[in-house]
Amino acid sequence: MTNPPNLDEDTRKAVAALASRVRNRDAAEGDREAPELFANEFVQALRGQGWRPTAARPALRWSSPRSRGADPSRHAEALAEARARCADGAAKLKASEVATVDALFGEVDQ
Repeated sequence: MTNPPNLDEDTRKAVAALASRVRNRDAAEGDREAPELFANEFVQALRGQGWRPTAARPALRWSSPRSRGADPSRHAEALAEARARCADGAAKLKASEVATVDALFGEVDQ
């Protein structure tokens, strides 16, 4: 597996070193050292290279958006208007179809 390209050079070197140590450890015959000792040895090696643990960055303060966003009542009104126009259009289309059929075939009892 290759290292992601967004890692800096020092991080890539650390990942490669750890991967190499894990491979060597896994290939070793017989008793393996305890995982805690292995991890401690690796952290000490990193510290020897200048690595130091740092505190996490504080979380950014979240603030609410400046605008209120969409007004649901306005959208409900627009939806009601659109549905009314649609129903009106459907009624006009039905009346037009009935008129066309009546013109072609005469009035048909339903």
